[in-house]
Amino acid sequence: MRVAFACGIEIAAPPARIHAELAAPERQLGLQPLLIEVVPLAAAPADPPGVRRFEAVERVPLFGRVALRNRIRVTVRPDPEGRFVDFHARSRGAVEVRSRFALEPCAGGTRVREDVALRVPRWLRRFVEPRAVAAQAALLANLKQRLEAEAARAASPEKTG
Repeated sequence: MRVAFACGIEIAAPPARIHAELAAPERQLGLQPLLIEVVPLAAAPADPPGVRRFEAVERVPLFGRVALRNRIRVTVRPDPEGRFVDFHARSRGAVEVRSRFALEPCAGGTRVREDVALRVPRWLRRFVEPRAVAAQAALLANLKQRLEAEAARAASPEKTG
């Protein structure tokens, strides 16, 4: 079964900074709320320059304190011109997520729109879909918080004692 959704946010940071953050697998920790581990993988021989592959581990709460450690294979394809970053993730249970973060300059920085296509078996949809929607919304909120806090620190004069 296929499910599609979109979310977006404006971030007070230039598109190039957001592009760099999204394109770096090691920077996904702390953005995607379920991720607990990121392990870089070797590029495939046919991968164009810039493509990054990694394995991620997410902790998916099931019943209270019980959680599933879910391993995901992820491919990141950043646009060389910095206009978007594509993700393709495959998980056990025949769950597949394709997403595109489109970056558009705006007066306050950058408008980020994420379009997500989720492929999930019908029997898993009621479990996976709401978690995917919540996780992607949290990812954008965390990205905004991280980059705007970074910009605020860079703009404030250092205090010396």
